[in-house]
Amino acid sequence: MSNLTLYARREFLRKLTISATGAASMVVTYSSIVQAQPSSMIESTPVSSPQSKGYQRSEHVETYYKFADF
Repeated sequence: MSNLTLYARREFLRKLTISATGAASMVVTYSSIVQAQPSSMIESTPVSSPQSKGYQRSEHVETYYKFADF
């Protein structure tokens, strides 16, 4: 077999593998998008997040600083 024939076969198999992988990923992505419901259809109660107190130097933070040599 000539090198040109080997190269052509390898190129064909490479393109075939890339195409099959791309097609499979598109099917998986599309099916997950179709199954997802829009957020307007999902009924949920609004959850209020607690007010953040900001950065606090607690005991575990002090221990970290001590061992990290800050």
